[in-house]
Amino acid sequence: MDFFGIGAPELLLILLIFFIFLGPSKLPEMAAWMGKAMRKLKQASAEMNKNLQEMSDEIQETSKETKGAASGEKGLVGELKDVSKELGDAAKDISDSARIPSGLTKDLREVPKEISSAAKETAVTEPKRGDVTKKPGQESQP
Repeated sequence: MDFFGIGAPELLLILLIFFIFLGPSKLPEMAAWMGKAMRKLKQASAEMNKNLQEMSDEIQETSKETKGAASGEKGLVGELKDVSKELGDAAKDISDSARIPSGLTKDLREVPKEISSAAKETAVTEPKRGDVTKKPGQESQP
């Protein structure tokens, strides 16, 4: 019989010391108190073990659910890849529809040239500001 690493001889020595200090009238009360304390300690220990087991079961269940969700049909990674591919295809479609035909691009490049040549022609035919054109028969004033 071994209680908390204490053998039978040590336990008898402890009981003898209690008997000497407490006396024969207090010893039964002390034994009852020790019995109640041990019973409460065992109940608390059993309750704690039960709670720990329930928590362990919940963790295992959650782990199984998580693994099931992660390795489901395609999994989250597969779904993200599909969405990424769809977005890439949509971007390509938008790019293709927004592309300007090559003939129109060429014409658009020539527009600035035509505008600048038209501006040059206009500048040559129109007088500059401040220039006073003389009408025949008029003299300039100083």
